[in-house]
Formats: sequence, structure tokens, C-alpha cells
Amino acid sequence: MTSYLMPHSARRPGGLLVAAVLTAGLVTWAPVPAAAAGGFQTEELRVESGSGADQVELDATLYVPASATEAEPAASIVIAHGYGGTKEQSRGQATKFARDGYVVLTYTARGFGDSTGDISLNAPDYEVADARTLIDLLSERPEVLQDGEGDPRVGFFGGSYGGGLSLLAAGYDERIDAVTAARTWNSLVNSLFPNAAGMPAADTPAAPGAAEAADGVFKKLWAQFFFEGGSLDPEGGGRGDGSGGGGQRSGGCEDLRPEYCAAYEEVISTNRLTEEMRELLAQASPASVTDQITAPTLLIQGEGDTLFSLTEADSNAREIAANGTPVKLVWVTGGHGATRATLAEAAMIDELGQQWFDFYLRDSGEDPGTSFEYTEVSEQAANGPIEGTPETVPAYPGLTGNGPVRLEVPIAGEAQELQYPAGGTPAALSSLPPGFFPESGDRRQEPTEIADQSAVFESEPLAEALDVVGSPVVNLNVASSSGEAVLFTKVYDVAPDGSATLVQGLVAPARLTDLPATLDQAESTPITLPALAHSFQEGHQLRVVVSSTDQAYATPAEAATYQVSLASGVTGALSIPDVTGQPAPEFTAPQPRGQRIHNIALIVGGVVVGLAVLAAVYLLLRRRRAETPPW
Repeated sequence: MTSYLMPHSARRPGGLLVAAVLTAGLVTWAPVPAAAAGGFQTEELRVESGSGADQVELDATLYVPASATEAEPAASIVIAHGYGGTKEQSRGQATKFARDGYVVLTYTARGFGDSTGDISLNAPDYEVADARTLIDLLSERPEVLQDGEGDPRVGFFGGSYGGGLSLLAAGYDERIDAVTAARTWNSLVNSLFPNAAGMPAADTPAAPGAAEAADGVFKKLWAQFFFEGGSLDPEGGGRGDGSGGGGQRSGGCEDLRPEYCAAYEEVISTNRLTEEMRELLAQASPASVTDQITAPTLLIQGEGDTLFSLTEADSNAREIAANGTPVKLVWVTGGHGATRATLAEAAMIDELGQQWFDFYLRDSGEDPGTSFEYTEVSEQAANGPIEGTPETVPAYPGLTGNGPVRLEVPIAGEAQELQYPAGGTPAALSSLPPGFFPESGDRRQEPTEIADQSAVFESEPLAEALDVVGSPVVNLNVASSSGEAVLFTKVYDVAPDGSATLVQGLVAPARLTDLPATLDQAESTPITLPALAHSFQEGHQLRVVVSSTDQAYATPAEAATYQVSLASGVTGALSIPDVTGQPAPEFTAPQPRGQRIHNIALIVGGVVVGLAVLAAVYLLLRRRRAETPPW
């Protein structure tokens, strides 16, 4: 057992006045030592889960605050790490919660680090069953508050892979009392085989296109993280180098259950979703159990996430809220494949997460409510930071009431012909997962379009700023020499000087079938574009680009010629959800209870020491004045 209890400071009587003079101005502002904020101990555990050939040992750490005892037990939180990571990835967050008085359990998922077993991508019989075993463990701990026999007061916290597990566990185990899930998926099928064809599936800002996802476009580079080794940071980004993010194993096919590797091999041989893969991904998707989640759920999603888009959080929110379960949705910049959230956003997430668990696990603090927070991006530097303004609305539009009204932004462009090269090479570039480099070999990932592979439609310069919060929709007519087409549609922000920025590097892939050979026989096809939170400034233009290739996706083997036009002719419209927010309150990172008390003690101590110094100086000056000769 490792102790993190705060040691008593040794006191020295000598030099008190000198020390007081040197430190009096510093005491109030001195940083709090890590051990001083709140005492807790950790226990290293090996937790057996499963039975027979499927039994594994999970490497776990239990954080027990000094304030949690059998006489005064505390609520608990389980933290699940990202793909390719280990429990060490959760140490910082676990320390924060433990210092605030929660019993915290972190662990390394099966197939990673020092845990045994094979990876099943959060399958119910394996990773979800492991989560239930961990809750059983908490039900036997005397320091953990119990709601009934075998029923601990417990919240689940996770990002990315851990976020998916948090939602799945809440769907399968009603003992979970609150959930915070960040940057995660609703459907692994939709995430790895997206299809943006069709109108939005619901009347919410970021609902996905309603086309059949079973025939989507294979997100081949991101799939390599799961099946060929890599790590996904729960705060965004990842590595494609197979290093596994700190674990001894990479999460590649050698670490997955055999049925997953077999299904993946079949997929990459055709670049199409097979029924076997669909079934494996579907069972590991929260969408399979969102109708059973009753634990209040806080969802945090990245606006620039190219793996788990905003549509995934939209779907989770709609499906969980349909149960009458409290749901709060927060969009922040960054995400997988994008920059990290800003410091202000990190403070907001930290405070909201603390409020969520305090209210639902401790019955303390203010009700965090179900308002919708997002960051409206106003400036995006190439391969650099982005600037935006935090906004809020009372509730996520369409979740429990009416959805947003849609505005029509006129766009124009002639019918255009696109060439699709055999094998999709050369290909346009929107964005790539971390660790991958463009075909050009240039390490910079600035979006590029290929002239004869893209069609362009533009608005006039805006007379006033336009805020887009949600998924625009464009109606196209498409024809193909092969009878089908895979298209990639995206939105650029074009400045008055002609410079164009692909908003957050996002793209909407769509697979279209049964297409005519000529446009005069084509029917209107709606394309649901990526959900944005972006402010187009006065004088800027919206540019819609439709491309036949993209380096991050698998495309058809045979060459073809496509024709694309706006459905209504030379002029058309971009349909945009009208969501108007108000400035969000400023957040500061919350301090654990022990740290808050410690800081107050420091302030009071600083005042006392300061007064003592002043008194000492005053007495010293009087003595010297009394002893000074009159001459």
C-alpha cells in the first residue's frame, strides 16, 4: 500500500523572523503541494474476472481517501482509459477525485498493459462483464457508500474507448448512478463506415444522415488504430506507431480475439463492411443499450473529431433522453485527429464533471442542469490553434422540445464532371489520423483538392456574420458511369483575400448506388454535411466542395466519371440549423475540498504571519529610535 497522506511539516524555532520576512508575501500565493491537497492511500489489485478459458486478471488501483471509512463511507467512481492505454493514463483524474473524497478505481482493460486476456472492443461478454466485476468489488468495500446489498454508489468516467465502455456498462448495469463519457461513439458501424447520404435522421443540430449505414465508406486509416495497433488519447489525438500509449501491448490484431482479426482481414480485402464485422461492431456500440440507460449522463464531444464526430454524441443524447434520463451535452474544440481543447474548455469540462458527480453521487451542490454548451470557432490556423467563443443555450435543441429552424443560404455553381482514378490514387486530402503522412510525403497536413476530382459551389460574400451550429444539408444530383459513386463533401470558409480553410478538417463521406449515367435522369440526393460550430465572418463565403477521393478512406477499385450538380440547377441552397447561443459563464478549475481548506489555511496563515512581521518591524524601529543619540 502506498500512502499519500500529508506529512507533518517540521518546525524550526531559529530564524523565524527572517523566514517570516522572506515568505510573508509568498504564503498566500504559493502552489499547493500535491500531497497537501487531500490525503488518500492506494492499493494495487489483481482482479479476476470471467471464468474458464475467458477468465482474466485485471491490473487495478484503488484510491481510498482518508475521509472514507466504514463509519463514513464515500461514493465511488470507476475510470476507464482510452484504447491502447493503461490505468496510468487515468492517474491524474483519479488523484483529483480521490482528493475530493471519492473512492476511485482505475484499471487496465483486458488485452492491454499488465492485464491478461484478449481485446474485444468493449464486447458485452468481456469488457462490459469486467466492468460489472469491478462494481461487484466496490460493493464489498467498507469505505464505499452502499445503496443496498451489492449496490455501491458509483459513477463511471471515461473518454474515447473508456467513454464507450462507460455508456455500455450503464446500459447493462443499473447500479451505475451517473456517467461522464467524452469523445466517444454511439455506433462503431457508423464511426468506421459512415454514410452521409440522406436527410438528418432527427430534428437535432447534429443528427446523422438517414442512409443505411451498413453500406458506408470505410474509414480505413482510423480502423488501423483498432486492428493494427495504436493508441487513442481520451482527450483527442492518438498514435499510429503501434506503441500502445504506455502499455506493453499495442492493441494490434495479435492482441484481439481471433474473430475480430478474421473479420478485419475480410474487410480490407474488399474495403466494404461485411455482416460479420457489422455484428461485432454493433454489439460493442452503446446504441445497442442506450434505451436502457437510466443513469444521468454527461456527454462531451470534440468539434474537430474525425473519428467520433459530433453526430455520435447527438445520437447518444437523443437515445438516452428518450428514456427520460437527464442528459447534458457539451461540445469543445479538438477531438481525435484534432488539436486539444483549450485551457478554458478544460476548466469548463473539469468543473462540469465535478458538478455532475457531486450532484448525482453525493446529492450536493447545484443541479448542473441540461443546458447545451459549445465553442463557436471564429478562427482556425492551419496546423495550429483555433480561437472561439463559449456559448450556451438552455437545452440541446430537439432533445425534448422542438428542433432548430433551418436557414437557407444561397449557393451557386454549374454542373461539373469529376474523374475518379483507379484505386483512388492520387487522392485529395482533408485530414489524416496522427502518425500518418500525406501521399506527397509532406509532414504538414494542409487540405488539398485535385482540380479534375472536385466540384465547387459557393455562396456570395456574407453581408453579416453567419453562425453555423450543427449539420448543413445540400441537395445534389449525381450521375456515374459505373452506376455508383463514393463522394466526399465538405465546407470551406473563404476569406475576402481568397484564402480557404477547411472547417475543422471535416468531411462527409457518402456511398451512392443505382445512379443514372446522365444528370438529366438523376434524382435529388440530400447530403448531410459534417456538424460544425463555426462563425463565418462578414465578407466571407461558404464553399461546398464535392470530391471523388480522400486519402483517409477506402474507395472503389475501378476508375469512373461522375457528374454533379445542385439539385435545383445552377443555383441552390445550403440548409443550416439556426441555433443562437448566449455567452457561456466563465469557469475556473475546481479545487478538491481538501485543497480548498488548505488554501484557506494558507491565506489565513499568510495574514497572521504578515501581521506578525509588521509588529516585529514596528517594535524594532521603536527600539532603534529610542536608542538613537540626539545629535
